[in-house]
Amino acid sequence: MSIKQYENPILWQDNAFNWFTIIDGTETFVGRGRDVPYPLEENDCWTLPNGKTFLYKNGKIKSIENLDQNIKIKECLENLYEKFEESFLYSDPLGFVHKFDKKRDIEIAGFIAAGFAFGNVSQILKILDKIDKIVDHNFYDFTLNFKIEDGFKQFKGIYYRFIKENDFVALFYILSEIIKQYGSIENFFMEGYIAHALNLKEALISFTERALKLVDYEKKITSDKKFLVSYFFTSPADNSPCKRLNLYLRWMVRNTDNLDFGIWSKISPSQLIMPVDTHIARICKYIGLTNLKNPSFKMALQITENLKKLDYFDPIKYDFAITRLGILDLCTKSKKKENCEKCSIFNICKLD
Repeated sequence: MSIKQYENPILWQDNAFNWFTIIDGTETFVGRGRDVPYPLEENDCWTLPNGKTFLYKNGKIKSIENLDQNIKIKECLENLYEKFEESFLYSDPLGFVHKFDKKRDIEIAGFIAAGFAFGNVSQILKILDKIDKIVDHNFYDFTLNFKIEDGFKQFKGIYYRFIKENDFVALFYILSEIIKQYGSIENFFMEGYIAHALNLKEALISFTERALKLVDYEKKITSDKKFLVSYFFTSPADNSPCKRLNLYLRWMVRNTDNLDFGIWSKISPSQLIMPVDTHIARICKYIGLTNLKNPSFKMALQITENLKKLDYFDPIKYDFAITRLGILDLCTKSKKKENCEKCSIFNICKLD
């Protein structure tokens, strides 16, 4: 067997693109092609289709056994998944997107709803309703025909937390150019999509980079204020968890329940990455899906890879259910016996 040795001696690859390492003194197959996140970074974690999972930590690769604890976690999360179904859409920005029937409106309304998915849900829904009135419940036509000069009148005085009217105008200007040049957000995203990639990391980097370079919004929209439109186009390159973009992709790609729309059919749900916000970060630490302290893209990948042990082909299916525990204040930030014993994740929680 001809071996191609890399700078990092912990990994090598043969001529058939099979990756190998040494685990406990034994040469071990750990992936094929892009299945392994090479070059490795601390806490990288990946799962093979056969269910075997590997973790890179302290300069070594080790296998993670699928122990009884994973079975307990899966049973618990499956129960959560069944419990928090479409009747709970009222508590999520996704519920707003379900007001639309046409694919072309769902795609753009979804991007807007996911983009503003930060803060209190009731406040998020209020700003989405304001935007809906401005676009006259027709996101596609409004975006396709958007003009900057009209945008300043339409969004005059509109703001959401630190997002001001200039950012609304810049956001719709970028989306308008995407629709005019590519026909849909999906077509634009697919320009950077890699079908055989383990996940959508590189596609996200490409999407954000190209979107922010598509138009010169700073020149077109003169302002003495700093633009924050880039807040809607975050990137793994900055180790951002990219919560809202990953949330949007979940809505567009998944199609196995009545929550998400599944209107983007060319992307595999197994490539999706967990949308990590404060709720997901906190609760996933409680149940052992991550050992990282702060929300980051590394945390998003680690949680995703651990969820692949439970459902390799649709790991992000648990996102909506886990998030309900935080949004509905069912899982509190502090340990209180009277609250914790009633919690749905009490039997798998590691909070001490």
